Amino acid sequence: MQRRRARIAARLWNNDEEISGFTSDISGTGVFVETQKRLEVGTRYHLELGLETGPFLLECVVARVLRAARTVQAVVKSGAGLRFVDVSEVVRELQSGPRKGGLQVDLQDPETLGVVYKQDIQRGGLRVESDQEFELEQVVRVELRLPRPYGALEVRGSVISVIADPPGAALQLLDLDQIRGKLAPLVGS
Repeated sequence: MQRRRARIAARLWNNDEEISGFTSDISGTGVFVETQKRLEVGTRYHLELGLETGPFLLECVVARVLRAARTVQAVVKSGAGLRFVDVSEVVRELQSGPRKGGLQVDLQDPETLGVVYKQDIQRGGLRVESDQEFELEQVVRVELRLPRPYGALEVRGSVISVIADPPGAALQLLDLDQIRGKLAPLVGS
């Protein structure tokens, strides 16, 4: 898909933050937004583009981050490459929304939580075991059952691999900054 240069006012937001910036280029599958804010790969945002005809709203996920050194910021701008979330992905997410008997990962044992956090979550991933059928890029909700008294944390992830034995899926976690922010204090990171 061909990228075109375009400078458009952009606003990104989710439940935890709001960020403003400008696009530098856009294609049918994504956009680069120049901003000094540090974004995390895998984090999902609502995106509003300020077009001449009025605001245009999309869902997006941070696909890559560029941090330009101070010495070259006049030429190279810091920002993030955002992948547009396809409507079919949103529909799958709505269909796989929270329901009784949904996906769970038992992290109630503090030692297990520490291992899973360091080996998977800190790197942006999570493995879930389930007999449920998965499709690549399907967005699923997973309840992380945490040690007492912390209860549970619901997270979202995009399926990057379907695993046969034991059955399940490998996920790329979405909203990774928020997940790390909530779990890091529990594991002493």
